[in-house]
Amino acid sequence: MSQVEAADESQVLYDHVNHDMEGEYVDIMKSVYNEMDTLKRNPSDFRTWTPEDGNETFLKVIFDFTSPDLRERVQILQQLGTFKFRSMDGPDEKKTKIAAIFAEPDTKDYATNLGNQARRLGAIWTPKEESLLYFIINQPAQVGRMLAERLSPTNTTPFKLVGHPFADIHTKILKPLTETKTVAYSRDSEIHLVMDVRTVLEAWDQDSEVTGGCEQFNLLETLLLHEIVELVLIETDPEIPPLYAHIIACTFERYLKDTLLSVAVEDFFLSWPQPSNQELEAEYRIQIQQQMAQINALLGEDEMPDDEEDDNLDDLPLDDAVPLPKKKKKKKLVKKKVLKKKRPPE
Repeated sequence: MSQVEAADESQVLYDHVNHDMEGEYVDIMKSVYNEMDTLKRNPSDFRTWTPEDGNETFLKVIFDFTSPDLRERVQILQQLGTFKFRSMDGPDEKKTKIAAIFAEPDTKDYATNLGNQARRLGAIWTPKEESLLYFIINQPAQVGRMLAERLSPTNTTPFKLVGHPFADIHTKILKPLTETKTVAYSRDSEIHLVMDVRTVLEAWDQDSEVTGGCEQFNLLETLLLHEIVELVLIETDPEIPPLYAHIIACTFERYLKDTLLSVAVEDFFLSWPQPSNQELEAEYRIQIQQQMAQINALLGEDEMPDDEEDDNLDDLPLDDAVPLPKKKKKKKLVKKKVLKKKRPPE
């Protein structure tokens, strides 16, 4: 990402320790802080959420962001929580129970099957006590408390929101973003944001009929909260794998807005980035060369007009307002006939 950032003129949209800073994104971050504080105090005002809902959402995120490799998925559960098998369960029975969790749900009745698998997950596994994932699954009010504490004006731990307009940047430079569908990311106490995404998110806020989720949050705020969760996770455990932090943040994101943010981001990348001026000029030159090649192929070199007296076409002025130099006309030589006088007859 450092090469992508080097090609752009970024701007600080919000600085947590600069209380004199003003601007649109400063107001947005204040709103996010206030909503987290409200979630801490009145979670029932946001949405109905049970531990079963939490486990189902977490399990669906694992399905969406990991390969079908059972070992990889079991390792995620081991790192983020604890298995709680019965003492009488032998190795084979444990494997069978784990495999039943990660069997791909039948598409005919996907929601019901996913719910059944989530209940199986809750029966044999629990996230680490007092962890952010534990609170996302079981007690969203505590997530509000933790994030409100991080965003509080009295918290002197720095972090910045850095915006990237990426104006007139070659699309090849932006490949790390387009290939991973990345519109925001956290690094070194900074949240980096692709600023163009805001317009698309606001359009989705206006046009979409949202089913589920919390109506108190718009999609830009949801995106920022996703990144704030990752920031808090990295600050708490600098060694946490990026995939694990992303899975936990996505689980909270879907508590807020279900999968709507993911859909809106997919829509954004259908038309972003636009070709840079350099790319457009190169494309135009190629089109001109192709057109000239087609014309030459149609006319053939033998049929091309040949006028040795014409000046080089490359020297003609491009501005129509400039008159073309007139060619001097050559004077024609007119031969005079000499009439001989006839002699008079002698």
